[in-house]
Amino acid sequence: MEPIRVLQIVPAMNCGGMETFIMNVYRSIDRSKVQFDFLCHYKTPGFYDDEITALGGRIYRLSVREDNNFPKYFRELDQFFGDHPEYRIVHGHFSGFGMFYNHYAKKHGIRIRIGHSHSDKYETGLIGQLDRYMSKPFRYGLTQRFACSEAAGKFLFGSKPFSVFYNGIDQDRFLFSQALRQKLRSQYSIAPEDMVIGHVGRFAPVKNQPFLIQAFEKLHRDNPHWKLVLVGGGDPALIQNSKNLVKELGIEDRVIFAGLQKNVCDYYHMFDLFVLPSLFEGIPLCLIEAQTNGLPCVVSDAVNRSADVTGNVEFAALDREQWVGAMERAGKMGRLPREACADKIAKSGYDIGTTAGKLQAYYLAAYREDQKQVK
Repeated sequence: MEPIRVLQIVPAMNCGGMETFIMNVYRSIDRSKVQFDFLCHYKTPGFYDDEITALGGRIYRLSVREDNNFPKYFRELDQFFGDHPEYRIVHGHFSGFGMFYNHYAKKHGIRIRIGHSHSDKYETGLIGQLDRYMSKPFRYGLTQRFACSEAAGKFLFGSKPFSVFYNGIDQDRFLFSQALRQKLRSQYSIAPEDMVIGHVGRFAPVKNQPFLIQAFEKLHRDNPHWKLVLVGGGDPALIQNSKNLVKELGIEDRVIFAGLQKNVCDYYHMFDLFVLPSLFEGIPLCLIEAQTNGLPCVVSDAVNRSADVTGNVEFAALDREQWVGAMERAGKMGRLPREACADKIAKSGYDIGTTAGKLQAYYLAAYREDQKQVK
């Protein structure tokens, strides 16, 4: 029997938390029973495209996020769902455009239309206001609603019922390895006495890297054995601005821009402390990954407190002096033991086996019910 094919609807499969969650599920499901395909809203290839193809997935690309040609977008959606009657389930992760693709999915008889909330806040400024306006109708075109947390579900769906699916990860990839620590620290010429602060995230205003660099400069002034490693791609202009700031502060020899990496999981091993100074976050996947590795973590007080699943996280206001103090305290804590991390992550529900199993069971049951109605 051929696997059922579930259409995942996304902006693009780049290296963000939402996309990484989808890939974690995709790697973990039984692909002889359930296969994922992707409808993307950019023509430009994404970070995960090669892996998706290798796993047997198909990728369809629309250009609306590049050309903003909505009449063309509507025609393409209408034609796409007309040309692909094999899709009986669509799983939408793009709330702002959900009112469009759900309309055409319903028009072409797709009865299972899932919406997934991955955040409990909107960005600030005009982009956030536009996203808020466009996302409001999303809740009404759905037959099922999923969320990464209770807060994320209430945020996007209001009083509509929803189910929580935690952002599970593959523990084995993140549990601490001394061998990987030595390998990465040697690769970057990090001395044995150096303490490494690590940050994982794309360069975007919401991730707030300039604030982190300024706080690190103050910390380094008093504690010269610290280094900062920034892992992630993003806006080239913002990356260059951060590099310019590092140069202005005179800490070029203490800050490493590691760039976008396919083996992000390896980098946690080289860190001694994980930091996340975001202006807002829901349940950041990288914070779950860092905790699985046993790392003490300092994160902004804009992060949802339920993301602390190990008790090894300190929440700090975005004030430079507060962050310096928090990083100094966290740096003295040390890693949690592997066994304790594995146990805490499993009990918290953030293990990908649990999440993928629940999603797979839902897809299969929903598909069987749909086929009964077809007959």
